[in-house]
Amino acid sequence: MTAPTRPIPLTDPDLDDLVDRMARREVTAHFLVPADQPPGVIRPPAPALAVRVRACSACGADAATFAASGTPLPFAHWLAEPDDGAPSALPTLTVLGCEWFAPRAVLAVAVALDRYDGAATAAFRSRAVALTDLGVGPDAAPTATALALLEAAERWVDAVAAGVAPAAFAEALAAPDPAPRGAVVPAASRAVSTGLDWTAHRDLLTPGFLGPHPRGPRLTRMNDAYLTARRVAAELALAGDATCPA
Repeated sequence: MTAPTRPIPLTDPDLDDLVDRMARREVTAHFLVPADQPPGVIRPPAPALAVRVRACSACGADAATFAASGTPLPFAHWLAEPDDGAPSALPTLTVLGCEWFAPRAVLAVAVALDRYDGAATAAFRSRAVALTDLGVGPDAAPTATALALLEAAERWVDAVAAGVAPAAFAEALAAPDPAPRGAVVPAASRAVSTGLDWTAHRDLLTPGFLGPHPRGPRLTRMNDAYLTARRVAAELALAGDATCPA
């Protein structure tokens, strides 16, 4: 294996550190496994969950758009429903109608539900949804303050990775104000395909660390740095580098 290259620094050292930390946290989540699952044992991958699909204010994609696209949910037994504000008997994950997650991207949610009773009442959200709740549109560039609040709302994953006791997990899950409502899933998402030809569809395959919509040139550069940092962290984890948080 060739030596992994380090990400190109951004212009703002604080944002550089923030983006790098978010990318590494996603990799940490990717390498989680249920604590009581022996090697080689395959079992249902996640407790039941309702995926709430919110209409995107940028492109209009909603639950009907998501369903018509044929995009599978991360786990087949999870249920999709419109984000209509009605109470749910299940834990929830809210996403935009134009974005989707691969199963590994939501592994932290599955493991938290598997380990902690407190997660059963949690309202998980994608980064794009969380930014919308902070008043940042799906195609708008967030401020450094909004990014910092977003990162703070993802720190519950650090507690899951550390295997903390239930009380400590509950404390980590309660992000401080004015963080976004609900636990934020630390994962990049991809755009839902709506029957485009292969060339157009291929352009949708690049993950967006803040959601599926472009947010301007500066955020495109930040996204490139994020994906590089994520790849480097994964390479180090797979190589057994003890300094990698994964």
